[in-house]
Amino acid sequence: MSYATCSKQLPNLKREFLWLKEVDSTAIQTSVKHLSDAYERFFKKQNQPPRFKSKKNKVQSYTTKCTNGNIAIQDRKIKLSKLWLVRFAKSREVKGRILSATVRRNPTGKYSVSILGKTDIQELPKSNAYVGLDLGLKDFAFAIFS
Repeated sequence: MSYATCSKQLPNLKREFLWLKEVDSTAIQTSVKHLSDAYERFFKKQNQPPRFKSKKNKVQSYTTKCTNGNIAIQDRKIKLSKLWLVRFAKSREVKGRILSATVRRNPTGKYSVSILGKTDIQELPKSNAYVGLDLGLKDFAFAIFS
């Protein structure tokens, strides 16, 4: 099943299974996209067959995309859709536009948030003042002893 056919079935599944409404819609769409990608790779003989995620799995993750400002950082809290404000330890300032956030629980039960952002990078000015020369160890020894 492709991503298009699965995503068309999502509204019907949400009406049938009410617990799907409790989850962020972009997280469900991301899961469906990952499932579609896993099957495509399997049929191209690049990967093993996909496996179901289990609550018993020690590493669990959840990814959501940023749409209409549903992911934002306010002081020491991060705003995620359906979770509201969650306190976190910020290791560095987020620069640029936030694209997505992944919340992951490791085997010890601790949670971490990875934020993907996009920012413009300025090129360094080109300078011809210093030219580096990389010689291998054989070439360097040959140049000294010859």
